[in-house]
Amino acid sequence: MADKKNILLVDAAGMSISLLAKKMDDFARVNHLPYGVEGVADSIGPDKIAANHPKVILIAPQVRYLVDKYEKNYGDKIPVALIDMVAYGMMDAGKVLKQAEALDK
Repeated sequence: MADKKNILLVDAAGMSISLLAKKMDDFARVNHLPYGVEGVADSIGPDKIAANHPKVILIAPQVRYLVDKYEKNYGDKIPVALIDMVAYGMMDAGKVLKQAEALDK
């Protein structure tokens, strides 16, 4: 799939979010959805946004305080939302991807 739409997931250190991103990326591939997903630490989020031009930015629930920062810096061009806490805790790739799809309009 050549024209993937990028989804960026952000948390504090990039560790647990990377696992969810991998699951979402696999889910998208298996279900022939046009998304590529990357999970990163907040410290490199701005660089990834500049380089990859994501369609959606999702913030991990444990760093909900980052939503305002990303909304202020990118919200006029890129939808920003908090990942559903239950879906995050269950690592429910399909549910989080559906949340991202709803924002990608």
